[in-house]
Amino acid sequence: MADLLTAEAVRKEFGGLVAVNDVDFMIPERSIVSLIGPNGAGKTTFFNMLTGVYKPTAGKIVFADGNITGEPSRTSGCFRT
Repeated sequence: MADLLTAEAVRKEFGGLVAVNDVDFMIPERSIVSLIGPNGAGKTTFFNMLTGVYKPTAGKIVFADGNITGEPSRTSGCFRT
């Protein structure tokens, strides 16, 4: 089964603060996944990069075989509510 979404070495820095440090994450087609961790671990920041709210400092995000790294949700097809 192919991956619907892939994040490779995704990183987000705010000034000198590293909020997300080189995360690799895959979601296979037809699956349900979760992202868990303690407060302040970078879950929301990572999700905001997946949905185009934030542009990653480094790394690559691919959704449905298209590179959506740094693309706004209106063009990437990846939304959050």
